[in-house]
Amino acid sequence: MTSVKVKFRRSTVKNKEGVLCFQLIHNRKVKLITSRFRLFPHEWDRRRSTVIMDNADQERVIYLQNISDGLKAETQQIYDLISILDRRSDYSVNELIEYYISHSFNGYFFPFIKYLIKKLNSENRTKTASIYETAKRSFSRFRYGKDVHIDKIDCHLIRQYESYLKDQGLCINSISCYMRALRAIYNRAVERGLTISKKPFKNVYTGIDRTIKRAVDEDVIAKLHALDLSGYFALQQSRDLFMFSFYSRGMSFIDMANLTHDNLKNGYIVYSRSKTKQVLTIKVEKCIEEIIERYGNLTIGNYLLPIYSQRNCSSGSNLRTHNKRLKRISDMLGLKRPLSSYVSRHSWATIALRKGISVQVISEGMGHENEKTTRIYLASLDQSVIDDANAQIIAL
Repeated sequence: MTSVKVKFRRSTVKNKEGVLCFQLIHNRKVKLITSRFRLFPHEWDRRRSTVIMDNADQERVIYLQNISDGLKAETQQIYDLISILDRRSDYSVNELIEYYISHSFNGYFFPFIKYLIKKLNSENRTKTASIYETAKRSFSRFRYGKDVHIDKIDCHLIRQYESYLKDQGLCINSISCYMRALRAIYNRAVERGLTISKKPFKNVYTGIDRTIKRAVDEDVIAKLHALDLSGYFALQQSRDLFMFSFYSRGMSFIDMANLTHDNLKNGYIVYSRSKTKQVLTIKVEKCIEEIIERYGNLTIGNYLLPIYSQRNCSSGSNLRTHNKRLKRISDMLGLKRPLSSYVSRHSWATIALRKGISVQVISEGMGHENEKTTRIYLASLDQSVIDDANAQIIAL
């Protein structure tokens, strides 16, 4: 059992405010946590451990009342933390202080993730820390920045998150990566006694699928570019957005949607990938410039492309509309597999490989954090290259 008392520590400087501290006693070990609350000796009742507000002027009363309220809230937070850790029997007072100071064990998910990321970085496990950070940002966007108590994470919430990711146009392997990261974080919380496992990830996919071929050949790109859509303005716009993505090394739909004129710098587009926060620089070739100019009068605010409108600034719903239009265009071209926003990215990668461009350059061009990710792309995208090689060998 841990006891908590509030102590006042006088300043060594005459006529200067002292500081309130929390005294924690656990297994006969005594530790002090210095609080942010400061007041004068005559404003603290040592016997009753309360703030004295008598004889203070109105402005000082407000200040002291804030200290009193804050002190109660902080004390309650410590007791809440103790009740969580009491589910275990092996925690130390130093551990209690660490969790309190880092705000990582207040029962909420985001502070706990931040605590794990900090710990991983201190152990030089930067790759895992980066994955956790990316998953946290994604889950935070899904929650509109609102945290969730770990006890409230259940199958229903995680299925909602999975649907959200699908609406964002993420492939199954990317969704699975986020789910595996959040599941690992959740399991760490269970191990530390923050919650009792409800197995919230049991109904979502957390495996690794071989990526289905999504790339199209150069002739399809050429036909798409030449397709006369003058009588179908909405389809023409989606075709041009697809081509813009292809011209910009497979820029994602959400990154295109968020481009503004501020991203144009000296003939280059400079932007940060929403998925990894990596900064990429793309030269504005003539084909890119033509698309930007074509829709210059149809964009809202400072946006570069005509994706958001006054009535709809949701990238998710706009993406669904975009993919529906691309499916109609696919039917016009007689394609066996429909185009989607992601096909442009896969196509750029596989065509670059066929042109003899190195995996390292493709990886950097796409903004992958490492070549392993690029090789996963290319392993499934370019089966035809392997088939052609085999045919040539057999012909010998």
